[in-house]
Amino acid sequence: MHLYMKKCSFDEYTIMNPLGISRYLIYACKYLMYVVSIGGSDSSAGAGVQADIRTCSALGVYCMSVITAVTAQNASRIIKIKPMDADTVRAQLSALEGVHELVVKISMLYSKSIIDVVADVLRHMNGNVSVVVDPVLRSGSGRYLLKRDARSYYMEKIIPSATIITPNIMEAEWLSSMRIRDYDDMCRAAERIASLGARDVVIKGGHMQRGEDVHVTDLLYHDGKFYRFTNRRIKGPRLHGAGTIFSAAIAAELAKGNDTVSAVRIANIFTHNAIMNAGIDGSRVPLIGNECIYNDDIIATLRRAIDILQFTDGIALLIPESQSNLVFARVGAESRDDVVGVTGRIVRYEYGYDGKDMKYYYEYARAVGPIRYGASKHVADAVLTAMRYDASMRSAMNIRYDDAILDICKGLGLSIAGYDRSKEPEHIKKREGMSVRWGIEQAILSSSRVPDVVYHTGDWGKEPMMIVFGHDPMDVLKKVISIISRYKGSVEDKDKDNKIELGRGKDCYGQ
Repeated sequence: MHLYMKKCSFDEYTIMNPLGISRYLIYACKYLMYVVSIGGSDSSAGAGVQADIRTCSALGVYCMSVITAVTAQNASRIIKIKPMDADTVRAQLSALEGVHELVVKISMLYSKSIIDVVADVLRHMNGNVSVVVDPVLRSGSGRYLLKRDARSYYMEKIIPSATIITPNIMEAEWLSSMRIRDYDDMCRAAERIASLGARDVVIKGGHMQRGEDVHVTDLLYHDGKFYRFTNRRIKGPRLHGAGTIFSAAIAAELAKGNDTVSAVRIANIFTHNAIMNAGIDGSRVPLIGNECIYNDDIIATLRRAIDILQFTDGIALLIPESQSNLVFARVGAESRDDVVGVTGRIVRYEYGYDGKDMKYYYEYARAVGPIRYGASKHVADAVLTAMRYDASMRSAMNIRYDDAILDICKGLGLSIAGYDRSKEPEHIKKREGMSVRWGIEQAILSSSRVPDVVYHTGDWGKEPMMIVFGHDPMDVLKKVISIISRYKGSVEDKDKDNKIELGRGKDCYGQ
């Protein structure tokens, strides 16, 4: 089987309205980001391939499946296991030939014959794919999901192929042949597991509780270094599927191109929030089934705002040459990875063609790529700086500077502060990512608050810019729409046709 990697490219499609006017530009991804889940089917959908598919979907990644066994189970017990025969597993794997941007996630393999088939396919991949191994030994209810005669075989055939392996405490004890009682033991166990051939190791600490310990720590061993990811322990009944969701989230983030540390960090936060949302809507079954509800809290809120923004008439008038981004930070955000933005920015697109004047014009804006954490640099830095002074100001969008726009902001009663980029200290200019933070801080200090709008009029080689702040994306959007409604009117007064020339066939992508 030949499976290979290829970066995502975009094809342009045009939807024609009944009048035959090109109105919407849709950019469809020609090669999707893929995860293939190799594991058991869980009839409760709390774990297994069903949970993998659900998790990947919540994180914007397409997930395919290869079923190794069908289980009849619920959150409290497994009733029956029916393993697939080796030929059926091989046939499912062969159907994946030619799939691009692939990450493999392996969980329940059950028998030696299935291990043989999967190991053979991995061997023919020649290391061209990332492999996330969730070493499912037994269910949370105690039923073994890997036959006794297959365990040493599993360690020999599967673990050496792992890009990253994600055992819980019991599984780590089995793989490392040692007891794990504390964090130091976790470190030693991770090193032992890595010696079996796995490139990176994550030991999940949820099952290790010492007395009144109120924290849970997951340990990542990567490139000879240890990384700790600690969350407050969530009290409640044992939950079905947490480990599955965690490993699936890692696979999804690797498929997006994130590095290992970032993928584990995002998966850790994602799983923690999914656990917090477990049991919502009055469910009495202790399943983690609400990852998408968690995702709606940040990502979907921004997505809704961007959907409105993209089709706001005249919005492209506010897009600067370097393009825009609209971002939304988590509560307590500390880094860019805590801020959601648009990958590739929000850019201007051509709309309409005047055959008489042979000119293209634009009126709309489009989000080029998916919404994800860490997608923004400068606008994210602006929000992070603002949150140091007012933690409630978690969203922002950059728009182009214009004296008329500044006057409109004043007329709307928005609070405004500016700073002079020409006064930026040399040591700040030389440090990557510090210019925006310095400027926003200067503006905040000059006004003794986080204003609605911060602006600067540029410097040598620097485009003038305005940033609109708000408590959330809808708050920012409300201010931006108020600005564009007045600004669009002023432009129409100057140009009754309201046509803005782009030049023939040229895209306005931000670099």
